[in-house]
Amino acid sequence: MGKITRIDANRNLSSRRPITLELPEFMIRAFEYRVAAANDGATDQDRVTIEHAVELQLAETLSMAEVALLEERMPGIGAAVFRWLCEID
Repeated sequence: MGKITRIDANRNLSSRRPITLELPEFMIRAFEYRVAAANDGATDQDRVTIEHAVELQLAETLSMAEVALLEERMPGIGAAVFRWLCEID
């Protein structure tokens, strides 16, 4: 397992940054399958990447109640989640 870094209170919660994940092969293949299925017949504008699939999968695990609790430790996360929701199609 990778090391979890400390959450910086001054970080822009709407910014993006790359990370490296080590996953079992079956998970990678499952994400590749989902991406291929989502892109089947999609226009160039609507095509997704494995990053999109992982992002949406992780977002599905966040409940509004959890975001409210996280707001106490990371002020601004609620606003960042709202901005993210407004930006996705």
